[in-house]
Amino acid sequence: MDRVEEKGKAASPRLVQDEARAMPVLEFDTGLDTQAFAQLKLAHLITTAGYVVSPSGSWTRWKPLGVREQQGTMRIRGPGFTGERLDMLITDERRKDQALDGLRLWIRALRFLETQEDLPAAVLGPAGALLAPSGAILFPPAELLRYSLKAEDAWLRGVEAYVHPDLPGLGGVAFTAGAMLYRICCGVPPFPNTNLELLHKDIREGVFLPPYLALPGMDDKLAALISQALMPVRDKQAAQAPLGLSALAEALGPPGSAPLASYLHELAPQEQERLSRERARFIKQHSLRVRIRRGIHRNRGLLAGIVMGVLTVVLVIRSVMVDRGKGPSTQGMEPQAVVAAYYAAMGTLDHPLMDACVLGKAGKDDIAMVTNFFVISRVRQAYERELPGVLPAQEWIAAGSPPTAAAVFGVSDLILEGIDLDESDGELSFAASYRLWLPGAFREAGEAESLEPLSRMDRIRLTRYQGAWRIAEIQRNP
Repeated sequence: MDRVEEKGKAASPRLVQDEARAMPVLEFDTGLDTQAFAQLKLAHLITTAGYVVSPSGSWTRWKPLGVREQQGTMRIRGPGFTGERLDMLITDERRKDQALDGLRLWIRALRFLETQEDLPAAVLGPAGALLAPSGAILFPPAELLRYSLKAEDAWLRGVEAYVHPDLPGLGGVAFTAGAMLYRICCGVPPFPNTNLELLHKDIREGVFLPPYLALPGMDDKLAALISQALMPVRDKQAAQAPLGLSALAEALGPPGSAPLASYLHELAPQEQERLSRERARFIKQHSLRVRIRRGIHRNRGLLAGIVMGVLTVVLVIRSVMVDRGKGPSTQGMEPQAVVAAYYAAMGTLDHPLMDACVLGKAGKDDIAMVTNFFVISRVRQAYERELPGVLPAQEWIAAGSPPTAAAVFGVSDLILEGIDLDESDGELSFAASYRLWLPGAFREAGEAESLEPLSRMDRIRLTRYQGAWRIAEIQRNP
């Protein structure tokens, strides 16, 4: 998630003078010679149409006038239009306010055209729009513009970072708008990966630095809208109100209404320092989660074989446990012991015990983390026979923190403090302070451990359930 310089963009389609008609025309170079143009049967590009939208909302069709050969390539010509590509404007650090107005005009134009079935605008994101000084916007035919951009070597990561690979057409407009707004505000694209395959993975999984951490001091509402626009599709589908262009239009206001600086506020030094620490933690933890998730996906064939073998053992063990009634349980345990067992189980990767200590969705992120690490460690040990195992953090510290190639994992220095110890209402509360040790998920075999733990403070609420104390809620302060 570090800053990555964007690759150069090609020049905008050329505005030339048609001497025969004494009129300016806009010319798109397909990059194809006469033979290739004919073989690809691209004559239909002359019949496709785009749109020109005025700042007031009126629009007209932009239709090609013809094709000609110039300097060895076929060029399609249409009515003249003076403007620059929007993707160039939003990456110009010297013109952020102009870029913000350009985005406002782009959103407004799409809202005027959203009922048109052949709307090409969202296909190429910001590269699919030319913005005139007057505020008018030309959306050229998408296929025509795509050939032109390929010819000029401009269909690069710098453009694809704004286009969702799974949301074609209008479905991806809000994503594209959010990505452009992120670039204007934060100075970098939200998905800066230069590898196309990894870029698409990042977009699909929502791997981006939250705007409020990328630009500390950003208006909370605006930061939340950007994040909502960029969230993974599965999260959008689960959301009660998926983000549309109207929400962004309302938050940004009309063109010229407010400069970018109006969405920023100064932070006290203490707040700046806190956000800096939160940014570092987020990058470290989020990177670990991504590596674990993708590691599982990468090794899914091997993992499937291991799971099948483990499943057989688990089913046998489960049947024995059910028969004997000796499965993980908090029955008879004191409340404080339940909390202590929950945190101790992290270091031993005992996710069944953690699950037995909680109710409902309490601790689900912790349990998922431990489960993932358990699976990854077993997978790696299956094909790296000499790989050291996992060492509980508290045991490692008790031994004097010696150099080790094992993966130090789990909780150390746990301190529990009672907050509400009145059992009359069937609920109790504790404060838990501790250090959490998170090793790299894919360290090389034999590599010595070198970690800095995360300091955490949780508020734990327990409740009685079927005669046993269980954790009903964990409120965490990072």
